[in-house]
Amino acid sequence: MQLDDRKKRILGALVDCYVATGEPVGSKLLSGMLEQHLSSATIRNEMSELAEMGLLEQPHTSAGRIPTQAGYRFYVDSLMNAYPLTRSEQARINVVLRIDGSDLDSVLAKAGDVLAAITGCVAVSAAPRANIRIRSVEVMPAGRRSMLIVLVASPGVLRSRLCKAGEDVDADMLAYFSGMLRDKLAGLPPEAATPELKEKMNAALKQYAAALRPILEAVFDEIGVLNDAEVFLGGETNLFCYPEFHDGSALEIIRFLEQREQLSKLVDGVRGQVKVRIGTENGADLMRSSSFIAAPYRVGGKTQGTVGIIGPIRMHYARLVSHIEYFSSVLSKLISDTFTDE
Repeated sequence: MQLDDRKKRILGALVDCYVATGEPVGSKLLSGMLEQHLSSATIRNEMSELAEMGLLEQPHTSAGRIPTQAGYRFYVDSLMNAYPLTRSEQARINVVLRIDGSDLDSVLAKAGDVLAAITGCVAVSAAPRANIRIRSVEVMPAGRRSMLIVLVASPGVLRSRLCKAGEDVDADMLAYFSGMLRDKLAGLPPEAATPELKEKMNAALKQYAAALRPILEAVFDEIGVLNDAEVFLGGETNLFCYPEFHDGSALEIIRFLEQREQLSKLVDGVRGQVKVRIGTENGADLMRSSSFIAAPYRVGGKTQGTVGIIGPIRMHYARLVSHIEYFSSVLSKLISDTFTDE
């Protein structure tokens, strides 16, 4: 879509004003905002043409104009100026570097809470599982027949699970079983833990099978979900702060986002640079009044996952895009420093 310079200036000023106030913008207000003075009549004519082009709409007959989804899209793609983060804004994000976590999932969950607090939006962080290798599987007593499984995989993935043995497990059984897990599973990618391998290991349990077979089943169950992406939410209640969601849609959006499959679809495909999806571009009807800004975080130059925010369509895109860009770079450093030496 092609716009002349005057229409671009009017559209850009209108979006900035509407984002700041939440009120429809009239021609008189815009006339005082534009650097090059234009009469109210001229601005009204230009606004009418922008509305015919689908970039503006008039919510009430006597009201001013507001951007449409297409108007926001044009603004983000063609009109938005870069927003330089202040030192204090960078300092708030640098707090992420002080996050301590023994595994990637806990780091991402904590980082999401920080991002939600900084932006006032819902934070989303995702860790797609790629190039996973099983590092170790530990089994330790947690009761008479209760056993704790601790599964460690690289990079930075840790899973634990309580399960019940079929019979009492003594020290000799546990030593034998631990050696088998180490010999057969350490270093494998999850997809190599096939049903055939499980059957071979079951057969090798011999006289210990009745006691240890349920634990082996639980180990393979945990390995089976290692490749599943983990997606974390933070700051869901922030949505209740926005008047756009006071119609009850905030709760509907939260329930929607809590569905793992839907959330995974939302973050899928974020590669390269910051991605901004507006309204229906998010591919779900419940997200039609929301925008999603996300960026990949990287380790060793390779994309490892996604971090982003969800908020109303009426948001300060330039500021939030800069926040996400800087946040993803800080998170990349934290993950690289914490987990790449594994």
